[in-house]
Amino acid sequence: MKTLHLKIIPVLFFTALLSFSFQPKDGKDDINKIRNNNITSGEIYQHIKYLSSDELEGRFPGTKGDDLTTDYLTNEFKKYKLKPIGDSGYVQNFEIYTHVKLSGENYFRTITNGIEKSYSAETEYSPLGFSGNGTVTGQLVFAGYGITASDQNYDDYKDSNGNEIDIKGKVLIIMKYSPGGSDPHNNPFEKFEQLRQKTHIPKERGAAAVIFINGPGAGDEDKLSGLKFDGVTQDAGLPVINCKREIIENILFQDGKDLKKIQEEIDSTKKSNSFIISNSAAEIETNIEPVRVRTNNIVGYLEGNDPVLKKEVVVVGAHKDHLGYGLYGSLYTGNDRQIHNGADDNASGTAAVLELAQKFSSERKDLKRSLLFICFGAEEAGLLGSAYFTNSEYFKNLDISAMINMDMVGRLSDDKLIVYGTGTSTVWNDMLDKYNSSFNFKLTKTPDGLGPSDHSSFYIKNIPVLHFFTGTHTDYHAPGDDYEKINSEGELRVVNYIYDIVKDLDDRPSKPDFIKVVSTSEDKRTMGSVKVYVGTIPDYSYSGEGMKISGVKEGGPAEKGGLLSGDIIVKFGDTDVKNIYDYMYAMGEFKPGDETDITVLRNNEKVTLKVKLGSR
Repeated sequence: MKTLHLKIIPVLFFTALLSFSFQPKDGKDDINKIRNNNITSGEIYQHIKYLSSDELEGRFPGTKGDDLTTDYLTNEFKKYKLKPIGDSGYVQNFEIYTHVKLSGENYFRTITNGIEKSYSAETEYSPLGFSGNGTVTGQLVFAGYGITASDQNYDDYKDSNGNEIDIKGKVLIIMKYSPGGSDPHNNPFEKFEQLRQKTHIPKERGAAAVIFINGPGAGDEDKLSGLKFDGVTQDAGLPVINCKREIIENILFQDGKDLKKIQEEIDSTKKSNSFIISNSAAEIETNIEPVRVRTNNIVGYLEGNDPVLKKEVVVVGAHKDHLGYGLYGSLYTGNDRQIHNGADDNASGTAAVLELAQKFSSERKDLKRSLLFICFGAEEAGLLGSAYFTNSEYFKNLDISAMINMDMVGRLSDDKLIVYGTGTSTVWNDMLDKYNSSFNFKLTKTPDGLGPSDHSSFYIKNIPVLHFFTGTHTDYHAPGDDYEKINSEGELRVVNYIYDIVKDLDDRPSKPDFIKVVSTSEDKRTMGSVKVYVGTIPDYSYSGEGMKISGVKEGGPAEKGGLLSGDIIVKFGDTDVKNIYDYMYAMGEFKPGDETDITVLRNNEKVTLKVKLGSR
């Protein structure tokens, strides 16, 4: 299940017992010893065991593990005699950016009282993943937390006397976090804490570069943030690095200042204390580049037999990728490099697709409608595989009547099953209840068709969706999500339940109607603690300038203001929008009920719309 570097679903603690007692030795080869056309816990277990094995190294896009996953899934689809739908057999290729790397010369040195000192990359300092490229020299300025919060009468771009500091051409030292403390429920500065967001004002005011540090109040550990990719290809527009706190403490000490005391005073008084550091400067060169790789969706088609209904297609899908060694999306806090195997997320959903494809293939003579089985790539990077498919000619040429998605269905506990999208068609609630009489799940129904998984890409194309999920756990996006913790008997029940629902969709005389669900919640993966609600749906596959939207939420401010799917937001109020972080920054300047202009590019022409902002 996807999230863009923030996880919103509350973490529930439980340990799922492995219900299936037969545990063969050798991985993928053992499935052939127990293979049959029924949906079985043994096959579910074996699929997951191989897909989440160390051999596949977390199924990260563009890696050998991704290639092995592709081979495994295409071979399974061949066994089921599905019809290939892709650029090459079952494979629909596309390219994405997955991480960034150092490229060319990178250096950081300081000059204090005429004494020059250089520092080692990746041990004493590191460029940040969203840094711009360039070579700069500038006087050092301590800029507190780098926050301007007018509603709190707080501005780190002013000195202790309230005088604005001219930062043009200077190198800013900014502490991470905020003076609001660590209480997430009572921190008015929380919405300003993202590092990329903190580079907005320096860039707008002509600063040369930004150096981030962990303030002494951040704890004893002083880890470098490192070269992590945040999923946005547009850079900050100026060099941005993170260095060890000791470097800055020594520079301040030579200027007669104590960083620990400065931070304590800012935190206690909630007043800025920024200043130009005498007789000091920094020289920085950054050269990093995003890495683009090829990955794919795996797509197989099973044609129905009714001369009319076979033109309608039910999609059964799940994402096949995971986090590899945690280049993005990891919630692991350790220092060592570990494989994130993703047994539940989402080898479990992929195994469910395989079992359903095998079962329905064996019953192909009885099918009326056609079925399309898809294992999506790059879901963890922002639903990119499903977005690519729904924007492709394959999608346009198919009459898709419904989409069934499975993401993290391998840890059923206490019979709790969560189903999203139940409000996207009038048929869903009765259908779910009807077939649940045989399974007695404790269903939690969520009407909204949007959420952090691939069903969202279909919902915004006006297709009714259901998304099945057995809940999150303490191993979510961490190295502990291993196959030994899968409840294969529980997943067997879930997949059989989904089989009954897909069979119903195949048999019914008319396809499900579609309903747009009125929602008052913003995309929490990216909006953080911003309090205003706009109702836009970001297009994470877009890599150009501005923030492209893939849709607007029914009844939301964006829809009422006239924003449309495909619009590229380039200005929000007075703020130019180059990427989603600029958009977040601009939103943070407003309060619910405010009215503002939003400028979009629509068919290469600028259109300015007036939008009254709602409340989250």
